Parts: sequence; C-alpha cells; structure tokens
Amino acid sequence: MFVNGGFELLYIKLNGDWLPFACLTDNSFSESTEMISTTTRDNNGWSTSSPTNQSYDISFSGLATYELQIVGKLTLWDLKRYKKNRTLIEWRIGLNNYKYGSGYIVDLPEEYPVDDNVSFSGSIIGFGIYYDYVEVLFDNHKARVIADGGTVESESCLINFINSVI
Repeated sequence: MFVNGGFELLYIKLNGDWLPFACLTDNSFSESTEMISTTTRDNNGWSTSSPTNQSYDISFSGLATYELQIVGKLTLWDLKRYKKNRTLIEWRIGLNNYKYGSGYIVDLPEEYPVDDNVSFSGSIIGFGIYYDYVEVLFDNHKARVIADGGTVESESCLINFINSVI
C-alpha cells in the first residue's frame, strides 16, 4: 500500500488552528546530518567521519491567489508576512500520521510567467527537533507501561497497532 501525497499536505498553526496553504501544489521534507572528518590509525587510507548536527527543511510551492486572505487557508500574503517578520512558525505535514515541528520561512520566490498563473515556492528551515506523531504515541505508551512496572514486549507490534488506530 502506498501513501497518497494528497493526504500529506503542509499546514501552519495560526491562532491554535492548523491551516493548509491555499492552492498548494506540492511540498517535501528533507533531513540531513553534518559530518566531521575523523582520523584513525586503522582505516587503511580510507576517509572516516562522525555525525554531528542534524537539520531538516521543508520545500513547498503553490499558485498565488488574488485574495489577500481566504477563510481557513493560508495565502502567499500570509507567508510573506511570516517571512518578513521572522516569525517562528509551527508546521505539520499530514493529517493523521503526521510530522510536526517549528521553523522559519527563509525564502519565498515568486514567478511571473507570461500567459500563465503566478506561482511561488519557498523553504522552511527547521528549528530544533521535529516529531513523528506515531513515535510520540509510542514513547508516551512505553513510559506509562514502564512506570506501571511493565515491559514493552514487541515495539514493532505496538507501532503497527498505533498506526492502525490513527
């Protein structure tokens, strides 16, 4: 079974509500790890390295609307305001089994093609760690079980169960 990208939309929290982008055409999530070169005596001339800082970013694109505001959705104008004001935003990707975290909108280019719709794209650079909802459910369950003196028998079975619940 495959994941339908139409259910993995990007949302930003505004006044306690998760709002999708108006006319979003795509979004993506990317993680990376910085590596530092290391030296060992037994590497036989091969380079070695160790992981240090981790980061993530979210890219998105959409079509601009004439409306400055649309009830229940974010427009390009909202995104511009967040970027200009350097607002730390809360983001979420997905409805049920979702990722969430916070970050800053760091770029927001617009394209004005002749005889076509105005489009925009942008990036959110993550601020701190992000979370997967299923992992949070599992960690909370595990903490309760252990606090009550129990043990977690099969982590993969529990994660499958949590996935089926949500």
